[in-house]
Amino acid sequence: MYNKFLYFIRNRVAKKASYLCPGMERNPHFLFSKKPLAGAREGLQDGLIPFTGILLITGILVGIFALFLHLGNGMTPVVPPHLDDGEAVDPSPTRLAFMCVAFAAAFLFGYLACKKGREGRMLPAFWLGYTGGTLLWQSTGECAWHFSIVADDYLMCFPHIEGASALILVVVTTILLVYCYRRNAFDWGVWVFVLSFVGNWFGHFVLIGTYPLVSSLMEEQTWYKCAGLVLGLATIAAALVLNYHAARSRQARLCCCLMLYFGIGILVTGVSGI
Repeated sequence: MYNKFLYFIRNRVAKKASYLCPGMERNPHFLFSKKPLAGAREGLQDGLIPFTGILLITGILVGIFALFLHLGNGMTPVVPPHLDDGEAVDPSPTRLAFMCVAFAAAFLFGYLACKKGREGRMLPAFWLGYTGGTLLWQSTGECAWHFSIVADDYLMCFPHIEGASALILVVVTTILLVYCYRRNAFDWGVWVFVLSFVGNWFGHFVLIGTYPLVSSLMEEQTWYKCAGLVLGLATIAAALVLNYHAARSRQARLCCCLMLYFGIGILVTGVSGI
C-alpha cells in the first residue's frame, strides 16, 4: 500500500512538472535518474560510436573555416593588425565573412535542434545542436576578437574569450549554467547547442587562459602539455565512468560522448602544443 502511494505521488509530480515545463524529460537535469543502468551495448551505441559523427562534423567545419582563411591570404586587413592578449590578430575580409555567416548559421542550427528535440528526435537534435554550438564557437572564439579596432583606446572590442582576460566571463557563465541546469531551463536540443559551445570554449580556456597563473613557474609549452595531459585524461575518465556507471538514458550517454570528445581534444591539443 505504501509503495502504491509513493508511485501515485511520483506520477502526479512528474505530470505536473511536465505541464509546467514541457519537454523536461529531455533536460539533462533528469538524465541521471534512478532508472536501471543500460547495458554495454547501449553504452557503446550511444556513448562511444557517436564520437565518429562528432569528428566528421568537426572536420567539415574546420575544413570550411580553413578554406576561408586560405582565400584571405594577401588581402587587405579589415582593421589595422595589432596584438590582443599577446597574440597577433588576422582580420582578413574572408574571416569576417565566415564570422557573419557562421554566427547566423549557428542560431539556425540551434533553432532546428530545439525543434527536433521537442519532436522527440533525440539524435538529429544532437547533431544539429553540436553543429550550431561549434559554429557559434568558431564565429566568436576563433574570429570575433580579431576585429577589435585600436585607436587611442578600443573603440570596439570583441573579447578574446579563450584568453586570460575572459576569466570573469568563464566564472559568470559557469554560475548561469548551473542555475539553468537546476531550473530545467532548456530543452534537449538547446542543451546540446549550449554545451557544445561551452565545451569548445572551456577546452581552450583551461589551456590558454590559465597559463598566466603559472607563467612564473614554467614555460608556456610545458604548461600546455601538463595541463592537457592531466585535464584531458581526467575528462576522458569522467566521461567513460559516467557513461557506464551513471548514465541511465540515451541523452545522458550522448552527453558523455560529447564530454569524451572534449577530453580527447584537450589531451591532443595540449600534448601536441598546438
